[in-house]
Amino acid sequence: MDREDLLVLKENPSFEGELSIRLREEHESEGRTKYFLICQKNPPLSNDEFSIFAGVLGRVVGRNHEEITKSINWQREVPPLEAKTITTFLEHQFATVVPERVEGLDGTTYTLLFKRGFNAVQFTWWCEPPARWQALGELAKTLLGIADVASVTAAQQSIQRKRLMQQLQTELSDERTRLQSEREELIRTHNRRCRELAQSTRNLGLKCPNCGVHTSDFRFIDKGPVAKSYFICKACGRSFRPEDL
Repeated sequence: MDREDLLVLKENPSFEGELSIRLREEHESEGRTKYFLICQKNPPLSNDEFSIFAGVLGRVVGRNHEEITKSINWQREVPPLEAKTITTFLEHQFATVVPERVEGLDGTTYTLLFKRGFNAVQFTWWCEPPARWQALGELAKTLLGIADVASVTAAQQSIQRKRLMQQLQTELSDERTRLQSEREELIRTHNRRCRELAQSTRNLGLKCPNCGVHTSDFRFIDKGPVAKSYFICKACGRSFRPEDL
C-alpha cells in the first residue's frame, strides 16, 4: 500500500491545546484510492479546561498527571463526496501569496501546509482567512467537520480522566470561593479602618502623604461594601488610603 500525506491543518485556539489534522492519501493494491484524516488534539481539550490547567493542575502528579495531559489521537476516513471536493481544490486552487494585514489578540490561529516531496507551501491566518484566501478557509472547515473534534474527544476520554477533571473543577471552584471570601473580608477590614480614620481626624486633620499639607479639608470616598474606600486631599486633588499615611 502506497501512502502520502497531502496536507496538514493546525488549529491553535488561545485557550485550548493544538489540533493537528493530516490528510493522507492511500493507494490500495486493487488500484483504489482512499483518503483519511489523521488527527491529534493536545490538552486542554476545550475552553472549559483552560482554567483547570492554568490553576490547579500543578497539584496532580504521577500517572494521574499523565492521564490528564496526554493527547487524543484518532483517524477518520474521508467520505467520497468530501474527498472529491478536497482533491479538486488541491488540483485547481491557488491562493495569492501576499494577504492583507490583520492583527488581533485572543482568537484562533490556523496553519495550512501543503507538501509535495521536497516542496512545500504554508498559509497562516488568524480567526478568519483574508478575502483572497476564502477557499483555504472553506477547505479548513471541511477538514474540521470530518474530524468532529468535540464528539471524538468527549467519547475517547477515559473514565479516569473525566473523574480527575471533575475533582479538579471542584477544587478550583472551592479555591475561588475561598479567595473571594478572603477578598471580601480584606475589603471590610480596610473600609472599617477608613471610617474610623475619617471620624477620628475630622477635627484634628491629617497630613496628606502626597503633598505634605496637614488639613482636615479632605473628602472621604466610601466604596463599601464592594470596593476599597479612600480619601482625596482637596489641597492637591490626589487620593490616598490609610496604608499610605
